Amino acid sequence: MSLIHALAYTPFVDALSIHEQWYLLIIPMSILLAIGYKAIRCSNMKKYPREVFVFTVQILGGLLLLAIVFTLVVTVVIPMVAPMPS
Repeated sequence: MSLIHALAYTPFVDALSIHEQWYLLIIPMSILLAIGYKAIRCSNMKKYPREVFVFTVQILGGLLLLAIVFTLVVTVVIPMVAPMPS
């Protein structure tokens, strides 16, 4: 990228080309979501870092579980229900 293009980059108008690495954004998004949610919901701020960590792990675990379930549905269940004609 030339200097002119780097200076003219507008982050909210021009999208980044990270199509191959989209899954890496799940981790910072889940951390930021946990920080914001627990900042409002946490009653004792001494427990705040631990609760943010636990909630982040819960979000990532839930997403992993959903990915496994959807992969099984698409690769196993759907071919059993509606097989492709040969």
